[in-house]
Amino acid sequence: MKKQKDEKFVKFLARFIVESDAIESIKDDPRLVKIQLKENSQEGHVGALLLLENLVHVKERILTEDVVRKIQGLITKEQHKKPGGEMLPAEWIGKYRTINVRIGGRIAPLPMSVPELMIDWITRVENWQKTCQQSDVSNLPKIAKFHFEYELIHPFADGNGRSGRAIVFYLMRYCGLKPFIFSAADRFETYYCCFQNPEAMCQYFEKRYQK
Repeated sequence: MKKQKDEKFVKFLARFIVESDAIESIKDDPRLVKIQLKENSQEGHVGALLLLENLVHVKERILTEDVVRKIQGLITKEQHKKPGGEMLPAEWIGKYRTINVRIGGRIAPLPMSVPELMIDWITRVENWQKTCQQSDVSNLPKIAKFHFEYELIHPFADGNGRSGRAIVFYLMRYCGLKPFIFSAADRFETYYCCFQNPEAMCQYFEKRYQK
């Protein structure tokens, strides 16, 4: 039974990674992703998800700024090896951005404000982690709002969507909820439009969670 469960989880993680990359128009080889997962690769997008999965099972499993930066770094460092992924400057990997960025026509907060905004965001996530009830579906709107806020801050020059979705996976695992897969097929119709307001993001999470 354990082997079957592990295989099922590997398939889920592979789909999660493939779809999350596809949302950013980056193409994975699903077979290669599965092999990397089975081999417990510590690099790339696979390494990021496995790091977060391991974090769920250790005593000190609270999210930190260092973990967030490492997740983004792992995801973006090797993205140029995949079709659609570009090689990033070293200063964009695992470090908060120092440039202005736009998201869907909206200008993100100024780079100089990112460290303070992230400290505040991390603090609120940590406080929730210390008090959240396990396997309680009422945690879902809170995680949705954390995702909304993270993407609004857009702390990195690249990799914000993928690192943000990876963090959602971790937070859902942390509080005992079954993670869902963000679908690339309907990203324009149902996902991107949810960044207009947090309530829309909460509704999106509820619909995805029910599937």
